[in-house]
Amino acid sequence: MSTVSAYAATSATDPLTKTTVTRRDVGPNDVAFDIHFAGICHSDLHTVRGEWGPVDYPMVPGHEIAGLVTE
Repeated sequence: MSTVSAYAATSATDPLTKTTVTRRDVGPNDVAFDIHFAGICHSDLHTVRGEWGPVDYPMVPGHEIAGLVTE
């Protein structure tokens, strides 16, 4: 297991706050990479606000990423 820094939503209305996230080990069918850039798009805002269903907070938004494969 490893830890990484991330910005997470702690509620539907609070600003994102810096946090530490524990990641599981890389499995045999996984790819590990260092994220260099991440984007937040409008769908992330809907998700954080709970507009598309229940949200388990803290929640790290962002699915548009760029980086380098490390493993």
